[in-house]
Amino acid sequence: MTCRSRSTCATCCLAYAMCFMVTLSIIIIVSIMGAIKGPSAVNEMVEDKISTVIDEMMVLEPSSEIFQSWLDPQIPIYQKFYFFDVQNADDVLNRGAKPRLVEIGPYTYRVSISRYNLTFGDNDTLSFKQKTWMEFVPELSVGYENDSFTTVNIPLAASVSVLKYADWFSKMSVSAVASIHGHQMFIKLSVGEILWGYEDPFMKQLQDLAGKEAIPSYVVGILPHVNGSVISSVINTGASNITELNKLIEWNGMTELDWWGSKEANMINGSDGSILHPEMTAEETIYVYDQIHCRSVPYIYKEDITFYDVPMMKFHIPWYTYANASSYPPNAGFCLQDSCPDGILNVTSCMDANFGISAPHFLYASPDIIDSFDGIEPNETKHQSYMVVEPVTGVSYTQRRRLQMNLYMESVDGIMQSEGIRSMYYPLTWIEMGVDLPESLATDYKNQMSAVEGYDDMVFYAFIATAIFCFLLFILTAICVILQCCKKRGVRDDSYVTMKKEGSITSKTYTDGIPTDIYVKIPNEDIGNNNVTDEQKYEQKCDIITESTVLSNGHTHKHQTDDESSSGDEHDEVLWKVHISEANGNVISGPETQV
Repeated sequence: MTCRSRSTCATCCLAYAMCFMVTLSIIIIVSIMGAIKGPSAVNEMVEDKISTVIDEMMVLEPSSEIFQSWLDPQIPIYQKFYFFDVQNADDVLNRGAKPRLVEIGPYTYRVSISRYNLTFGDNDTLSFKQKTWMEFVPELSVGYENDSFTTVNIPLAASVSVLKYADWFSKMSVSAVASIHGHQMFIKLSVGEILWGYEDPFMKQLQDLAGKEAIPSYVVGILPHVNGSVISSVINTGASNITELNKLIEWNGMTELDWWGSKEANMINGSDGSILHPEMTAEETIYVYDQIHCRSVPYIYKEDITFYDVPMMKFHIPWYTYANASSYPPNAGFCLQDSCPDGILNVTSCMDANFGISAPHFLYASPDIIDSFDGIEPNETKHQSYMVVEPVTGVSYTQRRRLQMNLYMESVDGIMQSEGIRSMYYPLTWIEMGVDLPESLATDYKNQMSAVEGYDDMVFYAFIATAIFCFLLFILTAICVILQCCKKRGVRDDSYVTMKKEGSITSKTYTDGIPTDIYVKIPNEDIGNNNVTDEQKYEQKCDIITESTVLSNGHTHKHQTDDESSSGDEHDEVLWKVHISEANGNVISGPETQV
């Protein structure tokens, strides 16, 4: 026989409760997994959305947010010049003494940039003209533009280098003209004359002698054509591929340079550095084309830093930028002379004089170059070029582009002004171009990123709260199920029976899901002896009752099948109905017939 309808009802209730508990368990597991994985998944979705928004914001199109600030920059750009005053010019000329230099500066100029004549072309191209001019800022300077120093005589030193292999008459002619105008290898000039040039009578007379084809101009200076200069460029707008943003396609009509010795050296890589592409990584190299370097200059990752409380990455110009081929073989294309000094890039091929570009104070140059002067003190903190970039947007919050302009001077037979001078690069000035975005921009960005991180926290705590709620509900449900299963009308809910000797529970009857009668099999000798103890708990479940025959004496025995032996005591067990009284827990003995 099987459990009757009341037992079935209780079983169904228990089954429903177990299903509910299993469901809660699944929810708990999912919630815990959600707390672990959810924030990152949400973060990925948010980052994808942010990336899309940033790409749309940074692309160079009239409708983008960045376009107007690129077209007409309002962020202050400052260019600072530091000059080297030669303290012992006579000793250097007459006795070959080591030059004693004193750095004086900065002399600061505000740089203004205007971009105009824009034309949007196919393949995400944008062509335009760019005008750059500088205005002196005395309040950010140590002096005025009319301050003067003793520096290298650029036109005479350049003429000496040009005439190194010329005939005797040409050398004597140049030496004679220099003597007429009282020119020596060192000259005293003002800041304005050194930078933007001056009309030199020596060069004017040489132009009269040699013609304008040989000497187009007699205005001499370090950067005579930079202030107010106009260049044309073609760049990529980044519309189809944001990583190509602001990449130079043409510079001043050239798709590649023509003054270096290899295809790689003549490549125009990267941008002008005004805008970098979003999604920067530490593994990439940022190339910036620099007009004074006459090449694309690499910036490599240096370190992670916190700038304005925002995580950023710092990139810098590496040592090998100025290294010769012996120290860095890939630079072989940048050396067009028989020998190139380590730490100085000779740019004579793209300038009108024998200039060499180095890091300030000959940072990264060979020790013998540094030791050739008194007053040269390279310092990486002061003299290294770098940029600080927020990698998600690609915005450079600060830049320091630093370089030093040097002029090669040498002694040439036949030109008496050069006799006795030591042949080497003499420093003229070092330059720092600086840009700093206002802290408010970083603060706005930080607040936006904090809001995104807040979404992650909200998702995490939501999953945790769900897991805790479901866990408590699980515990409460488990307690209710246990109490429901143990509850018995008129009987202690926690009552249980065990047999002193081995027996087995065969059945329980239920009323409204509450156990009322418990049937156990016990050996014959225990009948009526009340041998029920608290040694073992019975399992609360409705077992299927083995079909039995009720004997005349009230005992039961199992039916035997045809193949079972009839030997043995067929009355060795009875089906015993056990009642546990609520008062004292005594067993009401007596075999009964199963209903």
